[in-house]
Amino acid sequence: MAHAQDSAAETTSPAPAGGEIIVTAQKRAESVQSVPISIAAFSGASLDKQNVVTVLDLGKVATNFQTVRSSNTGSTRIGIRGVGSLANTLIEPSVAVFVDGVYVPRSGSVLGAFLDIEGVEVLRGPQGTLFGRNASVGALSLRSSLPKSEFSGEVSAEVGSFDRYKIAGNVNLPLTENVALRVAGMGQWFKGPWVNKLDGKHYGGSDDVSFRGTLKVDLGNVEWILRGDYTRLDGDGVANFDFDPNSVSAARLAFIQAAFNGGPDTNLNDRVMNQSMATGLVDENWGVSSTASLELAGGSTLKLINSYRVWTNDQLDGDIVYFPVSLASRRSLFDSKSQNHELQFISPEKEWLGGKFDMVAGVYYFEEDFALAEELNMGTAFCGVLVPAGPARTACATYYAVNNGIAATDQDVFQNVKSFAAYGQGNLHLSDQLTLTLGGRWTTDSKRGSYAQASSPFTQTLRATEKLTFPGIKEDRFTYRVSLNYKPNDDILVFANHSTGYKSGGYNSGGGTPSLSVVDGSGNLVSTKRLFTRETVKNYELGVKSSWLDRKVRANITLYRMDIGGFQDRAFDGVSFIVRNAGNLRQQGVELDLSIAPSRDFSISGSVAYLDSKFTDFRTASNLPGLPGTQDLTGKPNTFSPKWSGNVAVDWGTDLGQGGMRLAVNGTMSFISSQFVGTVNDSNPQSLAGAYALLGGRISLSGADDRWTLSVFVRNLANKHYRPLTVYQPLGAALGLNNTVFPGSTANRVLASEPRMFGAAATYRF
Repeated sequence: MAHAQDSAAETTSPAPAGGEIIVTAQKRAESVQSVPISIAAFSGASLDKQNVVTVLDLGKVATNFQTVRSSNTGSTRIGIRGVGSLANTLIEPSVAVFVDGVYVPRSGSVLGAFLDIEGVEVLRGPQGTLFGRNASVGALSLRSSLPKSEFSGEVSAEVGSFDRYKIAGNVNLPLTENVALRVAGMGQWFKGPWVNKLDGKHYGGSDDVSFRGTLKVDLGNVEWILRGDYTRLDGDGVANFDFDPNSVSAARLAFIQAAFNGGPDTNLNDRVMNQSMATGLVDENWGVSSTASLELAGGSTLKLINSYRVWTNDQLDGDIVYFPVSLASRRSLFDSKSQNHELQFISPEKEWLGGKFDMVAGVYYFEEDFALAEELNMGTAFCGVLVPAGPARTACATYYAVNNGIAATDQDVFQNVKSFAAYGQGNLHLSDQLTLTLGGRWTTDSKRGSYAQASSPFTQTLRATEKLTFPGIKEDRFTYRVSLNYKPNDDILVFANHSTGYKSGGYNSGGGTPSLSVVDGSGNLVSTKRLFTRETVKNYELGVKSSWLDRKVRANITLYRMDIGGFQDRAFDGVSFIVRNAGNLRQQGVELDLSIAPSRDFSISGSVAYLDSKFTDFRTASNLPGLPGTQDLTGKPNTFSPKWSGNVAVDWGTDLGQGGMRLAVNGTMSFISSQFVGTVNDSNPQSLAGAYALLGGRISLSGADDRWTLSVFVRNLANKHYRPLTVYQPLGAALGLNNTVFPGSTANRVLASEPRMFGAAATYRF
């Protein structure tokens, strides 16, 4: 668990000259231009302006950062530099997520709309020293707004395409001279963009509510910040996965259409689905946190952070075969309870040893209880389609008549994780221009858990009966960072970094068949494929951060190489997903961030990333779906690793007359080159998605002193259709869909991209 908090000074720091963004990547409030790390940082206002409203939108403004969700909302992948993990298993994330300095262990729990966000930081590259082991390729830090010592606030209302309505607001309440409270809330109601041909209903919608309260107490040398938040997503949870007609032969497609009520929708460029539906989603996420800071004599700070967070997700999705007949549905449940405790010591900057040394250090404890459950329910057509004719089908029909096929398979998985870490990072200022940074972190982790899978006689081809107590895992690991930074003047920083990170070993929690474990007659475990070992990362960077023309022009560039050993790959054999240590992976490239702001009325910013992805050793990769055995993917790229990605944003504004009104126009473009977007690393050309670019924009009219704002906006202006994710057709082999186009091919499902959406918003500030 990326185990250290993003706990730089919580107090609001004044922005330095030139409108620099303040970040907390090194546990201090610093200008982004002074931090020798590749960072994409954004204020909450800039995210609003560019229509970035959830974590899933961040890739449009942050290069080398991608997110995607699968059919289950709990299965969300967050990736940096082409590396990430789907979140619906016990596998640890590659990108650590922090909300207000508190580590959030499950990325599926941060899908709600941003609420009163002050800033977002995407830290690219391992952050193993200050953030911990699950920041093996990077970290994502979200910071909410703090209370102000004045009565103020704002309220906004928004309406958008597909019957989307939203209200949000916040208010600052100064309770005493030293105590202030900030309360923020949001409600959103969305009908959804997808229309199901079979029943004529809309899907993909949700009714969401979110609240946060923040109390800030300032007693001079003591500051205490207490936060509590609650989010609930209540909808159908549907993601539209269309059937790719080119992934099977014309003859087999005709058979599917004739045998299954006209077959699934095969138009990848519309908003239509055609499948049997069994849906429902309730996702709840709440937490409390406390950050207490004590200013010591001499300017040092002692900080104590404590938190407790609960995430539950209960989703019914179906039909999981995506056909317009009732074959099977799935109920998935996630329950995460976590606590974080950290004590930090932060020295004053450049005051020790005659201004030659400063440091941060701390100890950290994390614990999580994580439970997963899955129930597969037989549909009305299950026995007639998936069970052979004869006595077995008759028995299946009898079984179905007794309980309607509910919980024909029942999986329960549990894992407890405990982690303790001690860390320190010091800056040795060799001269006014040259600084050597040395940091290290020692982490010890322990895991225990259990796995239980029950299955009816008629669903053994989907989930095999299996039960075991996972062998305990205990690991120690030291990660470190070495950085040499040269600053010839206030506007240029040159840095060279070497850093390491890691993800701990763990347990395979995916269901499948046959059983992955062997037990003897007494029930003792003989062998299992449900264990995998840790993944390690070595990272090398050379970068320059520069400002020019009185900081009206900024240009930052980073060259990097990440070597990943023991890569934790998710293999697939047609029915079962297995996490295993596959081999070694190299991700290397360049990240360039530019901004030009010659005046208050005009600015242009952009970024571009080049990524060269290559497995340096992967001789036992999953074979193509229709072929047995394995294949050698050495030299091939990882999934979700486009060679090119980038974005451009243009802002123009002008004052209108003498009344203080102002007109502002924002236009954005983001692009990604071709990449493999399958859930399995098998280099299947059927999962290769083409390049695409997305356009967006916003026009705003503001009143005097920015008291009110009216806006109209658009997302995906050109209504571009693209492929965010592909999955193999469930039960493709059983349905005869393998090897019909070329040896190894299979039927593919393509996640529909977000359609063009318009909206209008009004905000009033007081």
